[in-house]
Amino acid sequence: MKQEEYSWLLITEKANSHYLDFSVNTNSLGIPDTLRENFSHLISVVGSYPDTDCVTLSTALAEKYKISSNSLLCGNGADDLLYRLVFALKPHRALIIEPTYEEYNRALELVNCNVYHYQLSPTNQFELSRDLLTAITKDLDIIFLCNPNNPTGNIVRPQLLGEIIEKCQKENVFLVVDECFLEFIQDWETYTLKSKAAASSNLVVIDAFTKTYSLAGFRLGFCISGNDSLLENMKSQGQSYGVSVPAQFAGVCALMDQHYLQETYAFLSVERTWLYSQLHAFDIEVWPSQGNFLLFKTAYPNLRQALIRNRIKVRDCSQFYGLGPEYCRIAVRSHEENVKFIEVLRTILK
Repeated sequence: MKQEEYSWLLITEKANSHYLDFSVNTNSLGIPDTLRENFSHLISVVGSYPDTDCVTLSTALAEKYKISSNSLLCGNGADDLLYRLVFALKPHRALIIEPTYEEYNRALELVNCNVYHYQLSPTNQFELSRDLLTAITKDLDIIFLCNPNNPTGNIVRPQLLGEIIEKCQKENVFLVVDECFLEFIQDWETYTLKSKAAASSNLVVIDAFTKTYSLAGFRLGFCISGNDSLLENMKSQGQSYGVSVPAQFAGVCALMDQHYLQETYAFLSVERTWLYSQLHAFDIEVWPSQGNFLLFKTAYPNLRQALIRNRIKVRDCSQFYGLGPEYCRIAVRSHEENVKFIEVLRTILK
């Protein structure tokens, strides 16, 4: 095939797509400038095998989060680490705080784990309360908590996080906290459990570059735990060359950018607020979010199909445990794209 005839879009999931996609909630600012500026340097190293220990990347992560690099394990995205963790622990009984990311349940099913669901209520703004503490018992092996939650965007208060950690330690239950959306919050350091995880044997934090830095195509994630034997076990659960040279390169470049996250906070504070107010004006039930997305509920029948006819995709939330087809999630995109979405929605709902 001649180069001029080739569309590089064909190697992505966007192939043959002509839609404005609000279902994907990666950072709308795109990749960091430091990666764009240094990308030419990748050519000189991409022909080599990757460092299986991801030393340079782990050192950069350790410096950012002020933890030991020995408490870090990098992987081929957050999902890779999730599956490695489940395969390493092989839990018998798990509790998932719902609605949330479906992949937790899928991973647990592969090891024939009995999964229990702690359902958050929309009437309580999907807020996690201290009632969860009564559900944490010695009969459980592991708990999954997404903070901030996907798809609701709710954040768990630091005091409650501390109580959950304490109860899990008391009952000898592994606590897995997914922080993949946490750094969309400007004061994320108030909520992160990364330092605590680095010093704990039963607390694991999973994070990734996918959402925050818009590096979905590189597949790069990491987890933090003070449990050395667990990390070694997780490392043995998959291929040795789990993180490619381009992925490690992209991660280091992203961490070098001193302005990217500040630009993200400024962008989100304006666009998320505007999008929320516009949805609220339609008399649509929409929930406040700490993430780069919004969850809303509408009584309009077949809204997603109507949007598709107008070449706009939103996330079908009926796939989330406890939510029905009336729930949708949309990413916060550029102002121009957000305006287009609202204009189309206004036409449909009028």
